[in-house]
Amino acid sequence: MEQAAKKPRIALIVFLILLVTFLHYSTGRMQSYHHLVFREFYFLPIILSAFWYGLRGGLAASLSVSFLYIPHIIMNWQSFSPDDLDKILELIFFNVVAVILGAMKDMERKRQREKEEAISAMAGTIAHELNTPVQIILGSSQLLQEDFKEDSEQYNELETIIENTRVIGKVIRKIALLDRFVLKKYAGKDEIFDLGQVETSKQNRFDS
Repeated sequence: MEQAAKKPRIALIVFLILLVTFLHYSTGRMQSYHHLVFREFYFLPIILSAFWYGLRGGLAASLSVSFLYIPHIIMNWQSFSPDDLDKILELIFFNVVAVILGAMKDMERKRQREKEEAISAMAGTIAHELNTPVQIILGSSQLLQEDFKEDSEQYNELETIIENTRVIGKVIRKIALLDRFVLKKYAGKDEIFDLGQVETSKQNRFDS
């Protein structure tokens, strides 16, 4: 999902930066109010980049904006007038915002990764501890079946136990392979992990 959205997001960011830049360079020098408004629009792609791609994405957008906006400053330079200083400060502010928001997003992602790693480790431990008794139950049930005829009640009851034990074993394998955490609704407002989201390729590799 994230990879599928990557190209449209980058295209949107590039489009916004180029659009605002075009508005700047196509607007007359005397329309200072319009330039002031257009300049604030640069924050939109910078904020989106920082939110979607962290510090590197935010800086990539802010530096691109700076590169495109500096010629406009030079073209309209007025010997360090208050307006010139305001433009320079705004240019610095573009990059400061990118650094702050990007760093905050990276920290959030780091905390999320650490949380998911801890949950994954716990899930692996639980799966390992549960797997041994499940295999014992499965093996013992299969051995007991050999003492009864296939059409007997005891044989059929043991077959039910074996089938349910295999189902439990599959769930345990999914828990052991849990590496992404998708939630689904359960019992009203409660949420549980959706084990159906475990990657098929990893599941097949585990079974083999």
